[in-house]
Amino acid sequence: MLATGVAAAVPILTWTPADTQYVHDAYVAWADPVSDRVAAIAEATGMSAAGELVYRASRPAVEDKDAFNDHCTLEGGVVLGCYAAGVIYVYDVTEERLAGTVEVTAAHEMLHAAYERLDDAEREEVDALVEAFVATIPEDDPVRTDLALYAAEQLADEWHSRVGTEYADLPEALERHYARWFDDRSKVLALHEQANAAFRELQAQIAALVAEIDALGPALDERIAAYEAAVARFNADIDSFNARATSGAFSSQAQFDRERAALVARGDALDAEVAALNAEVDRYNGLVEQLTALDADYAELYSALDPTADPGTVSS
Repeated sequence: MLATGVAAAVPILTWTPADTQYVHDAYVAWADPVSDRVAAIAEATGMSAAGELVYRASRPAVEDKDAFNDHCTLEGGVVLGCYAAGVIYVYDVTEERLAGTVEVTAAHEMLHAAYERLDDAEREEVDALVEAFVATIPEDDPVRTDLALYAAEQLADEWHSRVGTEYADLPEALERHYARWFDDRSKVLALHEQANAAFRELQAQIAALVAEIDALGPALDERIAAYEAAVARFNADIDSFNARATSGAFSSQAQFDRERAALVARGDALDAEVAALNAEVDRYNGLVEQLTALDADYAELYSALDPTADPGTVSS
């Protein structure tokens, strides 16, 4: 006789694409060794465990220009990293004044890899959050100029990486999203500030010099024109004085002496004015030389971000 009873419920396990991705990431992240320098970037930029997992699973590499140019397509503008075929490549910027650039670029590319791993619903939600924040960014923000080079279909992904590594004080919902990838996002933001400090300082110095030159130039031109007109009048008056002296037109020695003294005083004043003008011209030329030097320094610094630049050359 068969016994009857209630069969025990057996849970049905489901295996999602996210589970498959996690297992793949975990295997690659810890199976493939990376250099100490590359590994240290995760901590330096404040990545969370999830962020570091995505970062290491993307087999990150910091490369010199030859290797980097082989892996990353340079479509215009400054390209310091790329996420291609599931791998993060970062250009090795060695200029000391740009310290922090490599780390920020790596974190930026990690966010591209993280964005790729979002499902459709997550991506739609985060796109809306990022888009709402981007709408508050001023139109003259330089990032907008950078992103003008990107195709429309790339913008959501690119803004996601830019916002996460370059902008502080995000709306709460957006901060929660990035907290998934960063335990301490302030670290990558500080590195971004550090990496751009030299450029900002040079830009401020250049802007101040340009303003001073722009103000001094027209004033100097006007002053020179006034001086030249005064010299022309002075020379005409000397010719008139000499002609009258030759023809005996002066009624007395006192009149002659008085007018001569006035001309001598005018000549002394013109001599003082030309000396002052020469000093101002020297100052103006000195400012132009400073501006030229700063422009060259800026170009040299910028060239350190260009993996296509030849060694020893400076782009203008």
